[in-house]
Amino acid sequence: MSNTNIENQVISLFNYSVILPDITEETREVLILGHLIIKNNGPDPLTTPIICIRVKPSEAATLGGKINFIKKSDLVIDATLSEEWTYVDKNWKEKVKESGEHWLRPVGKNQLLPNESLNFSNFDLRCIKPEDGNSVIIEAFVYFQELQAGLTSLNKIVINF
Repeated sequence: MSNTNIENQVISLFNYSVILPDITEETREVLILGHLIIKNNGPDPLTTPIICIRVKPSEAATLGGKINFIKKSDLVIDATLSEEWTYVDKNWKEKVKESGEHWLRPVGKNQLLPNESLNFSNFDLRCIKPEDGNSVIIEAFVYFQELQAGLTSLNKIVINF
């Protein structure tokens, strides 16, 4: 199957809410609660899903959610863990600090079947006004073994201060 066909069969998008700080709060932190939804609309299974959530500028937001900080050697595959995600790299903190990129893979789920969805559910992003500029931009990219060039999500999150 060609890369173009695979790109046409995968859809990813953010579904989110923005919670503004109380005007009386000293810290003007904006909270984003959301999901990244990935759907395989094609006829073929897709393997080895990986997502990248990129925050620009990197110091303007922190990501939280169902992220497990376990080592691969400690991993026990269990279907009940399919909602959890883990960082791909051991040096993920450095990568986040340098590039704002959070590289994640689902725990216990290595395949996305036709018409199946995969969700990075209930994540939270805590955003503050960047030192330089007035905007925080959150983008998502989806990768599979069959789609190594990646695919940008249909939408991004932009917070303007």
